[in-house]
Amino acid sequence: HWPWIGPGLIDIQVNGYGGQEFSSTTLTPEKVAAIGNHLEAFGVTRYCPTVTTQHFDALAHAMRTIATACEAFATARRQIAGVHLEGPYLCAEDGPRGAHPREHCRRPDWDEFQRLQDASGGRIRLLTMSVEFDESPAFIAKVVAGGVIVAIGHTSTDSEHIRRAVDAGAAG
Repeated sequence: HWPWIGPGLIDIQVNGYGGQEFSSTTLTPEKVAAIGNHLEAFGVTRYCPTVTTQHFDALAHAMRTIATACEAFATARRQIAGVHLEGPYLCAEDGPRGAHPREHCRRPDWDEFQRLQDASGGRIRLLTMSVEFDESPAFIAKVVAGGVIVAIGHTSTDSEHIRRAVDAGAAG
C-alpha cells in the first residue's frame, strides 16, 4: 500500500497543543517550535498560532515569543502563516464571550493593537473581534488597512452593527 499524498493542511486556529497554550506566560520559542512539529505529524504544514483574550502583558509575551521562534527556527518560520489574535476586543456578556475571561474582554484599542502588532514583528494576520462597540468601524478600517483580516466573533450585536463592520472591511 502506498501512503496518501496530498497537500498539507492549513489550520487558522491553533490555541496550543499538549497542554501548552499560546496565550501563556510560560510560552517559550522552543515550545512554539515543538507545537509546529507536533502539528506536522497530523498533516498540518502551516498554521496560525491563536492568542486568546488575556491581560496585555500575557498577550505581548505571546507575540514576542512567537516572533522570536520565527526568527530562531526555520521550521517555525515556514509553518507559521501569521498570528490569529482572538480577542481581547470581545463582548463581555455570558454566552457570546464563550470561554474568554470576562475580566480581560475590552473595547477596541488602536494603540494597544499596534503595540501587539509591533511585538509580533507584524505577524498578526487575523483578528477576531466583537463589533457592537461604537468605535468598531473606525478600528476595523485601520486594522484592515494594515493588511489584517478582521473576523466577527464573540459578539451579541444586531445586524446594523454587523453591516457597519462589514462596510468598514470586516470579512464577516
